[in-house]
Amino acid sequence: MHRLISLLFFLFVANFAVKAENILLDKIDAIVNDKIILRSDIENQLDLLNLRGEDEQQNRCQLLHQLIINKVLTTQAIRDSLPLAYEEVEDELTRKVNYFIGVAGSKEAFEEYYHKTVEQIKDDYRDDIREQMLSARMRNKITGETKVTPSEVKAYFEKLKKDSLPYFNATIELQQIVMKPKVSDEQRKAASEKVKGIAERLKAGESFELLANLYSEDISSAQNGGLLEMVPRGTFVREFEGAAYKLKAGEISDIVETPFGFHIIKMVERRGDNIQVQHILIRPQTTSKDAEYARMKLDSVREDILKDKITFLKAVKDFSQDEQSKNVGGSLLNNETGSTLLEVNKIDPSLFLLVDTLKIDAITPSIMYQAEDGTPAFRIVKLVSRTDAHIADIKVDYDKMQNAARADKEEEVLQKWFDKNLKKTYLMVTDEYKQCPEIIKLNLNQ
Repeated sequence: MHRLISLLFFLFVANFAVKAENILLDKIDAIVNDKIILRSDIENQLDLLNLRGEDEQQNRCQLLHQLIINKVLTTQAIRDSLPLAYEEVEDELTRKVNYFIGVAGSKEAFEEYYHKTVEQIKDDYRDDIREQMLSARMRNKITGETKVTPSEVKAYFEKLKKDSLPYFNATIELQQIVMKPKVSDEQRKAASEKVKGIAERLKAGESFELLANLYSEDISSAQNGGLLEMVPRGTFVREFEGAAYKLKAGEISDIVETPFGFHIIKMVERRGDNIQVQHILIRPQTTSKDAEYARMKLDSVREDILKDKITFLKAVKDFSQDEQSKNVGGSLLNNETGSTLLEVNKIDPSLFLLVDTLKIDAITPSIMYQAEDGTPAFRIVKLVSRTDAHIADIKVDYDKMQNAARADKEEEVLQKWFDKNLKKTYLMVTDEYKQCPEIIKLNLNQ
């Protein structure tokens, strides 16, 4: 059975990755019910995924096959009235656009590359994102109840050829306890006075963009006039959102204090529960005395852990000031997978050097580092587990093999569903694809 390849993310990427002047003069390669598949859909993906070469025709066949599957799934999702809120589409669209802005290096570079504004690009791809999300949702509905038993996992692993067993990179699991220097009343007052001065200058008519560029301590947005991306409700901290959602387009807030510091917010656009704002952030600065106190307190917590006066997990709960890791027992999470397994070659080199020689369950001394909000903080880090780079072993990698076995079984379930539902589908492909093994199989099922 031909294994269905999962290209949902890449389908979006491919459409995104071609400059306007390079778009092909399109022709229709296939029609699925009332949906068309264009030649450029195939060509763009071949370029993006580096699939041109000696197997180009085979890759072209597989890409068309996957596009057809997605169109069938989308059609069924619409028939089944699967729920998909506008806000969900906007969230996913914003997330992917932000990813490409990061790849480009800045919003300006991104817009220059496409010769369009971010909002124009979003308008171009909103329907594509909605279709891909519906397709994925339908797929989940079909395969969501799929489970595998331990014997099925073992059978799956034994079926793999020895020379094609997957290779896994070295990984570690880490937990941390974070403490941030407490800002003194004097420093807080100094920051308050500074932001008040900026507010007065805004009232006098000075440019928000210029003042943000000159004074805002949110470095990533300051260079863009304080502009933040359009995001849904729930993205910002409560105090920030409470002030932002009261503003009309063009309005500027009073001074707002959050855990990050003092903000002045300007509403750019509101679209339902999605907002785009500019802000100026002034952070109260900590002194060396504040930092030393935080370090000493963290050292004291570490000593209590080492003397078994308190467990690491209890100390995380009682003392850690990093909310993200605190909510998962202090674990540092893999941003790509959401798991606690961190690939050694992808973590911060300075962090790896600190834990590389640790024994399992050992804890580092307190370390100063820059927290995600840009402020200085201290942490102690515990090494929970370590695996060396290795060829797949079911004893060591049972969870990974279980996931792979489940994915394989899901593909079989999806293939059966697809074979059945294709009989109710109008499908037309051009002659160039009719010799593809995948397409021949589709036509035989008509």
